[in-house]
Amino acid sequence: MRRIASHVLPRQSNSVSGSILYADAEAFARQVCDSVLGATFAPDGADFRAAIRFSLVGCSGAAHLRITPGVLTRRGRACDGPCGGPHFLVLVLRENGHLTVGEAGRPLSPNSVVVISGDLAFSLALSAGASGGCELDVLQVAGAEPPALAKASGVVVATSASLADYILGLAELVQPEGGEIGPCQRDIPIFDYIGAAIRDYLAGGEGEDASRPDDGLYQRIKGFIAQNVKNPALGADLLARTFAISKRKLYSIFYDNRASLHETVMTARLEAARREIEAGGQKVASVILDHGFSNPSTFYRNYKRHFGRVPRA
Repeated sequence: MRRIASHVLPRQSNSVSGSILYADAEAFARQVCDSVLGATFAPDGADFRAAIRFSLVGCSGAAHLRITPGVLTRRGRACDGPCGGPHFLVLVLRENGHLTVGEAGRPLSPNSVVVISGDLAFSLALSAGASGGCELDVLQVAGAEPPALAKASGVVVATSASLADYILGLAELVQPEGGEIGPCQRDIPIFDYIGAAIRDYLAGGEGEDASRPDDGLYQRIKGFIAQNVKNPALGADLLARTFAISKRKLYSIFYDNRASLHETVMTARLEAARREIEAGGQKVASVILDHGFSNPSTFYRNYKRHFGRVPRA
């Protein structure tokens, strides 16, 4: 087995998080796909690579994968995940793919959110993106399945950048960065929010009138974020205290406006940092730290994702 590196860290008493790099497809299939998902993975070629960041919180879990193109096949099963109990799966794609359930197949475009019954068998073919690899997020959400699944034979596909960003923004709170514990707080029920968002979306919440009672508050929160990009404490805790609302209400406001709190803060910091870098007069490293990025690699990766290039002074 050629497992390049791993870093697994405990979180809470019933949780674990970590990151692993794989160069062995069989080891990846055995240790990740089979043991966690009850699935197999067949890479398209012999040159296999996979990087996974994961967190298990109680009976729910999230994993972000950067992986060689291939086919993920999950066996139908009655077992209910690592901890037992009902659950459903959520797959979020950033590239094209093709989903097959039974005899029915359907193409998937970027920002597809696939919600699947916990015991349903499926096959997911992952296509290469611009980097030559694939990005896939897999979430297991403990609890009752959304009622919409029963009406759709166990699988629903939605293509929504806002829903995808909202789900992944929350998932990142419990996924480590570079093997380190992320900023998840004990009092933020991440998977409850994700489950509620999906149930609301599938129930037709996406068709609500664009004029919402919290729209004014949403705009004020965005204005506060833009003015405080250099505050290292800028995040859910500070915003909730500043506007005298709960964090659950805060996340709900962003979801109702088809936005992600995490992405909004990230974008505001990146755009402010770009302005200072392009204005000159400061070292890039200083600008990165001044705008709330303690890890330069995180800044550079997100800067390139947002602007399509690395910073230029």
